[in-house]
Amino acid sequence: MPSSHTTAGDDSFTVEVTSVPDRNRLVAEIWRNGVMVAEVGNDGPTEAFTLEIYARDSSAPWTFGLEEWMSALNEAKRRLLGAHEI
Repeated sequence: MPSSHTTAGDDSFTVEVTSVPDRNRLVAEIWRNGVMVAEVGNDGPTEAFTLEIYARDSSAPWTFGLEEWMSALNEAKRRLLGAHEI
């Protein structure tokens, strides 16, 4: 069940809720400019959320606005909660 959320500008985040082979649950992948930045998951609507942040291939640190990042995280959480209701 892919879905996306983007913000203004070329450096927007995309959030995709998906089922991946190495997980036994749905996850929300957070992408930026075609590169996966992080994965948000939980085992159900009453469980705590987890966040995995991925390193860049270049080993350079990720830099983006805090509000944009928080918006992407909140969107991931909202979409996962919605997916559990289906």
